[in-house]
Amino acid sequence: MKAARLLIECLEAEGVSRIFGIPGEENLDIMDEISSSKIEFVLTRHEQAAAFMAGTVGRLTGRPGVCLSTLGPGATNLVTGVADAFLSNLPLIALVGQAGIVRRHPPQKQVLDLMTMFRPLTKMCIDVDRPDRTASAVREAFILAKAERSGPVMLQLPEDVMKMSVDDIPVAEENHPSQPGELSALDKIRTALRSSSNPLVIVGHGAVRSNAVEEVRAFCRTWNLPTACTWMAAGVMPYDDPLSMGTIGIRNSDLVKDCFEPADLVLLVGYDATEFQPQYWNKGRKKTLLVLGEGGPGEAENFQIDIMALGDLKGSLSMLQGGSVPKSNWAGSVRLKLQRETEVLEQGPKGMVQSIRRQLGRRDILVSDVGAHLIWLAKYYPTYEENTLLLQNGLISMGVAIPSAIAARMIHPERKVVAAVGDGGFLMSSAELETAKRLGVNFVTVIFNDGGLGLIREKMERGFGRSSNVDMGFPDIPTYARSFGAEGYSVGGKDFEDVLQDCLERDVLAVIDVKVDYSHNCRLF
Repeated sequence: MKAARLLIECLEAEGVSRIFGIPGEENLDIMDEISSSKIEFVLTRHEQAAAFMAGTVGRLTGRPGVCLSTLGPGATNLVTGVADAFLSNLPLIALVGQAGIVRRHPPQKQVLDLMTMFRPLTKMCIDVDRPDRTASAVREAFILAKAERSGPVMLQLPEDVMKMSVDDIPVAEENHPSQPGELSALDKIRTALRSSSNPLVIVGHGAVRSNAVEEVRAFCRTWNLPTACTWMAAGVMPYDDPLSMGTIGIRNSDLVKDCFEPADLVLLVGYDATEFQPQYWNKGRKKTLLVLGEGGPGEAENFQIDIMALGDLKGSLSMLQGGSVPKSNWAGSVRLKLQRETEVLEQGPKGMVQSIRRQLGRRDILVSDVGAHLIWLAKYYPTYEENTLLLQNGLISMGVAIPSAIAARMIHPERKVVAAVGDGGFLMSSAELETAKRLGVNFVTVIFNDGGLGLIREKMERGFGRSSNVDMGFPDIPTYARSFGAEGYSVGGKDFEDVLQDCLERDVLAVIDVKVDYSHNCRLF
């Protein structure tokens, strides 16, 4: 068989059901083999969107999402989405076409050194430079992508190699159960928890990747520990649990910030330092720092770990429930303050957040793009289940929400999905509305439209007393949306919730443009 055929058989053996991307001349053999396979190819309007979709698959399923591009400009377009997966620790496989050896030496048109370009943005780049390397390369890529901390792996697929014959079969997946953290380290963590007076738990995305959400909840409830979640772990501790301290990630403006200084112990569970740097929470009185996870948390300023237990997170948390001593409700007043500030009804952007929350169920999915609205959501959108509020806290790229919403609805067709975007981010990836319409994937896009880059405007005003080059026009978004086959609406704040409810109940592809006032953003910080 051709190496291209073996590649697809290997992907099928890994459980891949979809590949997102755009074909090109250098991967025609691969595309032809996909057409006769069980794998669905999702043709996107831009390679960046394909990588965002694949990253969302990795985030929601725990198994690597797969994206594909051709060489040159196709590969450079893919880079932003791959970089996002890298900084967000999302398992992803990037299949990148490349010219054959004759065209690469010396390089000709469209030919770039793709290995060098992708190497800083991935866990590994693998050059499938021989047909008999195909099966082992795919297996190695999936092992690396899933291993903690998970992330993207790039496979370079030269067109001449993919045409060659090979006599091989996919490499079988092997299961190697991991062990909990060392007993001695777990005993030390238990002892430290017993002796603390003001312990605080910070849960990171690693707890979700390790499928340890129920164990986190049981552990924290057994010990009665106040628990805050990073943006990517939002919902691990449900908002309506008395121990929930909401999310952290806005530095000095988090609603839970009043817990940081008095805490004498911080237990980090599945935490990665890039999610929320320690210098923003490790302040005030000296703290004992404890770490539980399947991978280390990385290095950062003001981050001296006292005790670390690495291993199977589910097992470690279950073992630590034994010998528990429930702690006092030392953070109860902070919890009440968080509830009051979150639940008081308001107009403007916060009112829009509250309207979205009322129209979505506990397991429905809200995907946020990047901009001022992301901060409003992080502060004021109560979350009850993991992976139901998809906030960006890695590369934090604009234009991510619409592609991610498409992938989220494909993975969870039984759930409602809303993409919250600013007017800037919307126009960066709005072409994917055509992708959604073509695929029959319905969701609602809500635009927090302030006619410019509202978050940057606010930071300019705070830093310099003035702003510049952040204002944009107001295109006719409803007409634009309808040109793709979506429904389009432009509404005021008072009518927004009624229109949102109607669109969600009818399960249509819709865009709702809501004009918001820049001036509200001064309250974000």
